[in-house]
Amino acid sequence: MKNIFVRYICRMLIVCMAAVPFSAYAGMVGTAQIAAAAQTQAARDKLHNFLGRSEVRNQLQSLGVSPAAAQARVSAMTDTEVANVAGQIDSLPAGGFSGWAAAAALIVIGLIWYYWVK
Repeated sequence: MKNIFVRYICRMLIVCMAAVPFSAYAGMVGTAQIAAAAQTQAARDKLHNFLGRSEVRNQLQSLGVSPAAAQARVSAMTDTEVANVAGQIDSLPAGGFSGWAAAAALIVIGLIWYYWVK
């Protein structure tokens, strides 16, 4: 009985090894590839964290976009799109103060000074 069982197992193993090839492919992974993957993941995490902020969620809801849909859209973006949007977030002025706001403030201060002195 034991001999028949061993033969059966051996035959099944031979069939399985012939049917499923066991091959592994190895290659060198460059530092640039690993760094690019890490930067892409960091940019994607930055977008997810940005969309997770309460004021961003409130603004999205006021525009009619659910935060879950926005998160799903970020997940569906390609790596180049994520890098572009994350770069735009980094270039935005903190507090929303832009060059136009500075110019408008200078004009208002100039007009106040002109009419005050006159």
